[in-house]
Amino acid sequence: MRFMSGLLQVVFFLAVVWASLLAAGLISNDLPWSDSPGMGTRLLTYLSTNVAETTPDTAFPELRPRTYAAPAALMFDVARRAAEALHWELSTVEPEERKIEAVVTTRVIKFKDDVTIWVEADGEERSTLFARSASRVGKSDLGANTRHLMNLFETVDIIAPVTAIVDKEEVTEEAQTSPEAMPTKSATPPATEDPSRE
Repeated sequence: MRFMSGLLQVVFFLAVVWASLLAAGLISNDLPWSDSPGMGTRLLTYLSTNVAETTPDTAFPELRPRTYAAPAALMFDVARRAAEALHWELSTVEPEERKIEAVVTTRVIKFKDDVTIWVEADGEERSTLFARSASRVGKSDLGANTRHLMNLFETVDIIAPVTAIVDKEEVTEEAQTSPEAMPTKSATPPATEDPSRE
């Protein structure tokens, strides 16, 4: 009986520690809990996936591709400078393909997350920024990859010329009145020469 009581105390202690670490991870990533699609869906997503990527039809507003009133070459340079400002380790920078691959090391446990950034031209004076962040280990990222992409977009918006920033509401209105105005290109990054690096 005493053994069972001690075992239950250990299990309870471990459960409390695990729940505390989980809560600390979710809180430290400073995620937009009150935004669409709601806290329940967000919590389930952050606990069940280890990837965040931009797609035009995502239910998560912060993960929609960003459109800029600037040439793709300029926005590629801005994205590169943003990644450097965030102190990410740039492993690949390909100006011709307008693609960047970087490694983000998490602060607490020092996990490595792989980020791919690419810019696609929408004419000569307009471009769209896409990004994908994926954890190397684990089945849950507690929203860390979403936070990486949010940090990237926030930093890009600081570095980009003010005239390049396109109002998100303007993009939403364009999509409602003219679906072809929204990025419809594949949200898949340009292929690398070595496919084994995925």
